[in-house]
Amino acid sequence: MLAKEIREKSVKELVKLLDETSLEYFKLKMQLTTGQLPTHRQIRNSRKDIALIKTIINEKRLNDGAE
Repeated sequence: MLAKEIREKSVKELVKLLDETSLEYFKLKMQLTTGQLPTHRQIRNSRKDIALIKTIINEKRLNDGAE
């Protein structure tokens, strides 16, 4: 997921995206523990996406409050 694409969304859309990504991360962790996940890269990318989304939500909320 690109930061450009994420920054174009509203805070409500970002919160929804965060929920979906968090659920995906949980499912990947469960697949890893049961031995069904072929690569660990998916977990890493999912964690990075969650961090990016949280960062952009925080930036948007701070910018909305400052204006």
